[in-house]
Amino acid sequence: MSSKAKSVGIIGAPFSKGQPRGGVEEGPAALRNAGLAEKLKEQECDVKDYGNLSFADVPNDTPFQIVKNPRTVGKANEQLAEVVAEVKKDGRTSLLLGGDHSLAIGSISGHAKVHPDLCVIWVDAHSDINTPLTTTTGNLHGQPVSFLMKELKGKMPDIPGFSWVTPCLSAKDIVYIGLRDVDPGEHRILKDLGIKFFSMTEVDKLGIAKVMEETLSYLIGGAPLGIRHNGSQSIPWENTRRSKSDSEYCYCINFVLLWSSSRGQSQGQLTVNKSELF
Repeated sequence: MSSKAKSVGIIGAPFSKGQPRGGVEEGPAALRNAGLAEKLKEQECDVKDYGNLSFADVPNDTPFQIVKNPRTVGKANEQLAEVVAEVKKDGRTSLLLGGDHSLAIGSISGHAKVHPDLCVIWVDAHSDINTPLTTTTGNLHGQPVSFLMKELKGKMPDIPGFSWVTPCLSAKDIVYIGLRDVDPGEHRILKDLGIKFFSMTEVDKLGIAKVMEETLSYLIGGAPLGIRHNGSQSIPWENTRRSKSDSEYCYCINFVLLWSSSRGQSQGQLTVNKSELF
């Protein structure tokens, strides 16, 4: 495996303004204290920790319709996007430790600045694809994917704080795994756009190995891939390139850990660089 493929850049994003509960900002510290970097080094990864980002609340951040903290969330994600792009330019796999799910806007946008030909594997019980017009809560942690979808660009209002966002994903570039709690408006979007997803029931029935095989075949056109599953992780992931002596194809990813304080668990998205496939 190449040294570049095994290089990991850790970014801490202790941010919680995309939703109302306290505690999610403790995710980066919790994951570091659990020995994340040490575990990666045991896997022969070259790890660089870029530290925690510092986020400031925007004064007088009044709601947009019912959308809460739009300027604060937008500014934080713009800041995050720049740092993720820096990590990718350094030739490292970006490992973001959050933080609430609104951070996916910045993490995926930053990745797209360097690798525009990307696709996303979204592992979560929720699709997080409500728009500011379909949300019933106003919490931006349930809306990040809508900001990233090209097909939804004409359906998104001009929300203060998000003028910097450029949609970077097509419906064919994302697969959801593990859905079990999808709002009616989100279900309509998934259906209308033809976005592929596996419910938690389907994951239980097919098994995660089969689900990942079908997911990667769908996203990358059937190219054979080498997939490694680390049993200590909640999802399988791979950050290697093809070895000259290896007949298997592998892929490079951007990995996001988003902390859920209510369950003490992490959820994630993977962005796969199709342009980096061999």
